[in-house]
Amino acid sequence: MTKTGDSSCPRVLIVEDDAGLCESLAAALRELSFEVETAPDGLQAVQKIKESVYDILLTDLRLPGLNGEEVLRQAKALYPDLIVMVSTGYGDLRNAVNMMKLGAADYIQKPFLKDELIVRIEKAIEERKWRWQSRAAREQTNGSEWGDLIGKGPAMARVKELAAGVGPMRTTVLIQGETGTGKELVARAIHHGSPRKDYPLVSVNCAAIPATLMEDEFFGHEKGAFTDAQQVRVGRFEQANRGTLFLDEIGTMPLDLQGKLLRVLQERECQRIGGTQTIRLDVRIIAATNTKLDERVQSGAFREDLYYRLNVFPIFLPSLRERREDIPLLAAHLLQKICAGEGLAQKQIAQEALKGLVAYEWPGNVRQLENALEMALILGAEREYLLPEDFPAICRRPASSESLPRVEIPEEGADFNLLVSRFEKALILEGLRRSDGKRSRAAVLLNMKRTTLLEKLKKLQAAAL
Repeated sequence: MTKTGDSSCPRVLIVEDDAGLCESLAAALRELSFEVETAPDGLQAVQKIKESVYDILLTDLRLPGLNGEEVLRQAKALYPDLIVMVSTGYGDLRNAVNMMKLGAADYIQKPFLKDELIVRIEKAIEERKWRWQSRAAREQTNGSEWGDLIGKGPAMARVKELAAGVGPMRTTVLIQGETGTGKELVARAIHHGSPRKDYPLVSVNCAAIPATLMEDEFFGHEKGAFTDAQQVRVGRFEQANRGTLFLDEIGTMPLDLQGKLLRVLQERECQRIGGTQTIRLDVRIIAATNTKLDERVQSGAFREDLYYRLNVFPIFLPSLRERREDIPLLAAHLLQKICAGEGLAQKQIAQEALKGLVAYEWPGNVRQLENALEMALILGAEREYLLPEDFPAICRRPASSESLPRVEIPEEGADFNLLVSRFEKALILEGLRRSDGKRSRAAVLLNMKRTTLLEKLKKLQAAAL
């Protein structure tokens, strides 16, 4: 194995009660630029694993304190991607095979050559990298290294230039843009263009986590830290160690947690809830927001010191209406992706419909465009081309007096609520007829949520009783 730079040196914990063998293995691995720590028994090994994050655990099967199997169980519960190698004596082969079933990557029988162990470690590291790369490839959309971040206009060209430039650095990045502009796609591109690309990219949507659970989500907890803490839980910071942590909607983070996040960014270490051990961290932070953080700083809703810690390298994502020239290319890409995902024949967008898409304001940006295309595919049915009527919320024709139903109000007046309810019922029944009774498609035809349609059907059925 060739020597690597400090930022990518694998960290190894050797658990071996034979002091001579332990030191010999540690020296051999340190010569190859591994960062090595040792433990003489299972209890100390588990303690070290709780205090720090390792890439490789090399453990003997027979150990004082806790045996190798229990060390494996506890280590894998904390870090599922940890590479565990088991060394075993001649009579322990059956137990070694059982360790493989519990998640060990490999076992090696004593006595063994150091070179053989190093070859097996190298193979296990490569296999883990392959798993991570496969996982990342599944998360990324097909098409290009930029996934769905499609666009050749000057605004997107600048975004890609900035992302490519900052990727190889450790610099903290703050991505700013409206909802649906693709902030996570930019974060992914930065991660995959960095030396950390073979390590996890962990995403956290700060707006989706209740304030009472946010600290536990970020830092984890020790067993017994609170009533429901039945076992140790690893937080997102530890999960992202050696990799990247993407903090989406950072502007929604409560003030008390902002202070704790600031400390982690400054000290590069954290503690689990209920714990006393300090855990060292090597995590790159990419944050994103759809709000103006400087304004939130002025209003006192966001800490100024944290803002400056995050805003080291800002990237501003343009809205879709600010880069209309990219809409034809982007729409074609998204349509191809949706058709491939649904197993449908590829379709095209008619020029008249495309004009409507380019002219629309897109308050929901790329996410709204993708939703509109998915709806159009359903409405377009078997047609090869998607027409303006397949985009009812986007390509609206100007209303005319001929398009409005003729209404006459009698001299004695009209029951407004009764007439509206009758018209609503007629619309729903016609939608169900047109969709052959399929409620999901009827909801699409009526441009309403399926849950709303179901609620209205319940009311109609109750009124008929």
